Amino acid sequence: MSSYRCVFLMGLEQALEYRVSFFLSMLSAVFPIIIQTVMWNYLYSHSDAAAVFGYEHGQILLYTLLATIVSQLVGAGFEGEVNGDIKMGGLNKYLIRPMDYKWYQFFRFLGQKVPRFMVAAPVMTVIMAAAFWQGLPISAGRVLSFLCSLMLGMVLNFSIFYCIGLLGFWLTEVDKLFGTVGIVLTVASGGVFPLDIFGGLVETLVNVLPFGYTTQFPVNIINGRFGWERIGIGFGFQLAWILVFACLGCYMWRRGVRRYAAVGG
Repeated sequence: MSSYRCVFLMGLEQALEYRVSFFLSMLSAVFPIIIQTVMWNYLYSHSDAAAVFGYEHGQILLYTLLATIVSQLVGAGFEGEVNGDIKMGGLNKYLIRPMDYKWYQFFRFLGQKVPRFMVAAPVMTVIMAAAFWQGLPISAGRVLSFLCSLMLGMVLNFSIFYCIGLLGFWLTEVDKLFGTVGIVLTVASGGVFPLDIFGGLVETLVNVLPFGYTTQFPVNIINGRFGWERIGIGFGFQLAWILVFACLGCYMWRRGVRRYAAVGG
């Protein structure tokens, strides 16, 4: 574990080293929040939007603010490095050292998230305090459940993108694929707007597929959309999908290493 602790600290140092890039990436979350807040305020002031979308005005605003932040916290971004290690031979050093490549990426991923969480935590605290002041049912139990689901959402999103990164064993050029998949999964996770506003089949798919459990599920805990029974079921889905993608990642790794050429590095 001492090796992985060093990897965790290395990820933390890397996140702090490129401070301008770090703060610009955090600042980029401000513009979608402004645009969506203006849009939702307009819709709710000119129509009975609550009856259409199923969210009260305060709930949708809280969702807009928190979903953008949560999407930033659970975001991956390491899949390109995994692909580069496979294509350029950088994987060689991990195969001959007593360190599991998946755990190396995971602990570095966690280390890079610490500065983001330190910046986001006070912002989310202010947002939730304001929402509580406005009468939304925010309690200590919901806050704790939100934090637990956020951690599980980070693990789930890591597992998903780790499997996507391992596609480099079979695909030659996947850079464009990573960008496309990243955008699609951001929307599918509810990072742009809550997908359950469409109801019917879309809402069913959101409740079954893994992507909504990285962003939409944690946020809907805190804004009062879910009761405790639904929260418990959601935790079960998060854990089940983490297990599925962990097993898939192990299978892809074993199959991929067999065809790995180990050229370069």
